[in-house]
Amino acid sequence: MDPAAARETARRPHRWLVRGESLIASTGLVLAAILLAVMSTTAYWTLRVQREALESARADEIQSLSVLLGEMVTVLLEQGQLSTVRRLVTEAGHHAKLSECRLVLAGGQVVAAANPSEITLLALPPTWSAGDEPDARDTDGGPLRVSYPLTIPGRGKARLEITAAVEDPFWRAWEAQAGVGVIGALALIALWLVYRRMRSRLQPLGLIREALLAIRDGEQAPAALVVNDRLGEEARAWNSLVTEMERTNKQLVGQQLDELVRVREAHGLDLNSACDAMWYGLLLVDSELRVTYANGAAAIYLRTKREAMPGAKLTDLVSDQLVTECVRRLFQARVRHRTAVELDKRGDSGGEVLRFTARAIGQDDPTAAIIVIEDVTQQRVADEARNAFVTQVTHELRSPLTNIRLSAETAIEDGEQHPLIRAKCLNVINQEAKRLERVVSDMLSVAEIEAGTLELRKDDVRLDALFEELQSDYAPQANDKGIRLEFNLPPKLPVIKADRDKISLVLHNLVNNAIKYTRKGGRVIVNVDIEDGAMLVDVIDTGIGITKGDIDLVFQKFYRAKDPRVAEVTGSGLGLALARQVVRLHGGEIRVDSEPDKGSTFSVRLPIPARAA
Repeated sequence: MDPAAARETARRPHRWLVRGESLIASTGLVLAAILLAVMSTTAYWTLRVQREALESARADEIQSLSVLLGEMVTVLLEQGQLSTVRRLVTEAGHHAKLSECRLVLAGGQVVAAANPSEITLLALPPTWSAGDEPDARDTDGGPLRVSYPLTIPGRGKARLEITAAVEDPFWRAWEAQAGVGVIGALALIALWLVYRRMRSRLQPLGLIREALLAIRDGEQAPAALVVNDRLGEEARAWNSLVTEMERTNKQLVGQQLDELVRVREAHGLDLNSACDAMWYGLLLVDSELRVTYANGAAAIYLRTKREAMPGAKLTDLVSDQLVTECVRRLFQARVRHRTAVELDKRGDSGGEVLRFTARAIGQDDPTAAIIVIEDVTQQRVADEARNAFVTQVTHELRSPLTNIRLSAETAIEDGEQHPLIRAKCLNVINQEAKRLERVVSDMLSVAEIEAGTLELRKDDVRLDALFEELQSDYAPQANDKGIRLEFNLPPKLPVIKADRDKISLVLHNLVNNAIKYTRKGGRVIVNVDIEDGAMLVDVIDTGIGITKGDIDLVFQKFYRAKDPRVAEVTGSGLGLALARQVVRLHGGEIRVDSEPDKGSTFSVRLPIPARAA
């Protein structure tokens, strides 16, 4: 196995997920955990409500029994039928499954009870104490207890005491838990199907993200960067970029070699002159780390005079110890392989990123090493921009996915009983799906711009329908933020020849930005006019505005203004760059007028062909 490949295999972590799945795996796990928590809470609440319902029903039953039994006992005691009263109390206790049922006279004497052993007075006296009714027993806690006072005409007062337990059959609890379990299982299956569907849709983005990270780590081999074309348009666009990058690199290398050969043949230059023509820094050092040769580019990168470099120690020319240690290990190691170190010298005052690539010269006992110095500042800046783009796009995708998930769950749980809620959820899912479509469309357009293949598919475009759709899409968002959204359209709008999707992308980006960067209570106005064979669109807002230093940069890819308030709003930094490119392809122009804290006005001018209706 190639040593470099072996090291890469050892460094690569074990994959528990399918390649490209890590982008949404964490989201799926969180959703599953939330669903399990909801189902557990539902099971607990079902048992609690069921218990409370049984207790309430049992309490009503005992209260009704005490009233009915009290009326019958009053009549029987007035007539002196004590045996009938005792039989009645005993039967009531058995049939109603009472823990306790007894008749107590004033003074605490029990004359009748469901349990005969509790009777303390065998014969009913003609009269008894005429005082207040018997003291009620403490019924706090434990089973249900009822103390019903009785007044026996001509005899005295008594009290009917009833105690009952609440039975909770096991089969009821099992039936409820089984229902909750079945619902939970179905919900998990539905969640898994949605997750599989979203994974298949987002897997190209995950693979592209991994390829970008590999490029950041120095990977250049196209075989390690390409993805499967069958994954969709995103994958094919990315593969086109990789192929174009490889072709460009080969052309550059070929041009460099041709230039060197041409110069040597024309002027008969020696090897030193050829090395001086290279824009890569080149150093030769011996085993004591002394420089034996340096070309002009190396002197420029190391900011020293070329005449002073031969014979100097490498440690005196390069202050970073990582570079010197890297070269020193080449002479000590048995395996002769290429090593590279990058030094980031960027700061507030500027700077550069230099890559030092070293390799030993010789087989068994190397006596020299060659060091190539490259300026990779632009590559790192591009990598950072791509990483920022991936981060922003991931955030932009996560928000609509979350809204779609929540709306789907609400529709599943409450949709059958509440059609209005289901309709509202479906509307939210539709809007968020459109939002996802716009994000993916932006990414595809960026890929086409990078590859130079962005083309227009012109057809008849009804401007009235386009602006009606635009107003319908953003009216809810404006209402949620308390922003007044106005569309001032002429009485009649023509049908123009243009790429409807691309023109819609421009208008969506402008209106969306105006709403995002306008505070609550502000206004966003869209003025449309037809003048001198062109359509004029002004998107005016009362938002945070743009500084003069940022106005010239907002149309660049991945650029976001330095205003701290902008950092609080999510965005990919692609919308205005795409808008300008699309408008230019249509032969129009776009500009912006803005002042901080006074709002912005984005103006678009699109020519209307003479054949437009």
